[in-house]
Amino acid sequence: MKKVLVVVLTLSLLIGCSNKEASNNKEEVSTDGVIQEETEEIVISDGTNDEKAEEEIDMENKIKSPLTGEYIDKERLNDRPIAVMLDNLYKARPQAGLSEADVVYEILAEGNITRYLAIIYTNKPETIGPIRSARPYFVDKALEYDPLYVHVGGSEQAKKDIKNLKMADVDGLSSGGDVFWRKSHKPKPNNMYSSYEAITKEAKRRKYNKTGSFETLKFNEKDTEIEGESLIEIKIPYRDEKYTSGFKYNKEEGLYYRYVNNKAHLDEASKIHLSAKNILVQYADQKVIDSVGRLDVELIGEGKGLYITNGKYMEVKWKKPSRRDITRYYDLNDKEIKLNPGITWYQVVPSNLKLIMK
Repeated sequence: MKKVLVVVLTLSLLIGCSNKEASNNKEEVSTDGVIQEETEEIVISDGTNDEKAEEEIDMENKIKSPLTGEYIDKERLNDRPIAVMLDNLYKARPQAGLSEADVVYEILAEGNITRYLAIIYTNKPETIGPIRSARPYFVDKALEYDPLYVHVGGSEQAKKDIKNLKMADVDGLSSGGDVFWRKSHKPKPNNMYSSYEAITKEAKRRKYNKTGSFETLKFNEKDTEIEGESLIEIKIPYRDEKYTSGFKYNKEEGLYYRYVNNKAHLDEASKIHLSAKNILVQYADQKVIDSVGRLDVELIGEGKGLYITNGKYMEVKWKKPSRRDITRYYDLNDKEIKLNPGITWYQVVPSNLKLIMK
């Protein structure tokens, strides 16, 4: 609490002063002959409210992020999200930039090997990668954010979709070495990297819109408990021991920390242990469509899922009417759920996959 000390400075006339001295006196005299007292307010802080005051000042330039429900700088709303395809072949690990993503999707690709789609909005990573090729169902997810879609090549159908849907495409196969570059510590093709700055410069060169237009999910105003069953740990066995994703709940922090094959999933650049406030498991029908093993993952329509937060899970339903529509999640009474403020991981899994839940 700030204390206010008022110091009263009383200036008196000197007895016996000459008329000349009196006439030169600088004090103000009222019409009734009473000398006016001059006051000065001195503010002394005990420090207890300084931090709060600074926070209040900072909040003037803050607004809630449409992707996390957390406060971000208002100026960030003028920037377009970046949706980056990230490699998850065991030779490509670890990935750089995931710790700075607001939203991350993990979905199977051919060979039952997963890839990530990182939606980057709040932060500006200096290193992002390894970046890999596009697939049509990843396009379906990326479209929900009207982003700069960053990838290195893609399946023939994905490339057609990107063109026909007029996405803001940043492709490593058609951009220069100042936008994408290979690093020598990993083998080709699992070593293509970029940065936020390089990607946005390329977008400017291609004259893409600087801002995007997209719908958002709903967020609670503050951290909120859900009605559900206890869930301290979940494992998602996409394929075998090399491709099992997992999360373990840290009660003190209220976060789920991420693991790959029972080992902490760290960001390559920041060395941060990846975590999530929200986890949404989305069950989706999948089938192999060619001799290479490419998949068709049905993300348009309706299906079942799980919402996980604060050590609990609840069953949900998902709906996505069209490719450009956002996927929304509802409880079993058809009420749209609200997420807790924070980072969200989406685990898209085959409809028949058995999860390990504790």
